[in-house]
Amino acid sequence: MSLAMDTSESLQAAAQHVAQARRVVVQGEQGLQLLRQSRAAFIHSLRATGLTYAQARIKYDNCVEEQRRLHEAAVHDLQYAERRYQRLSSSTPVSSADA
Repeated sequence: MSLAMDTSESLQAAAQHVAQARRVVVQGEQGLQLLRQSRAAFIHSLRATGLTYAQARIKYDNCVEEQRRLHEAAVHDLQYAERRYQRLSSSTPVSSADA
């Protein structure tokens, strides 16, 4: 009985991890989209700090690249969470109450 409870709790935790990972991926996609849309304003604001256009563009490019790497890591985390959830759900025994 406790194994079934542990499994269902693990399954619930895995489902929560999938949901959280999906939220992170969506937020990352939105953030990247906004960052790309605000390229000119971003570079202009950096130029206002005394940077040359080339320096500001490099900082912008580095920022976009870092955000892209973080988003890619979030996508990998989501894929892992989905695989783990599927593995747990396929190995969860069906109790007589569920049948």
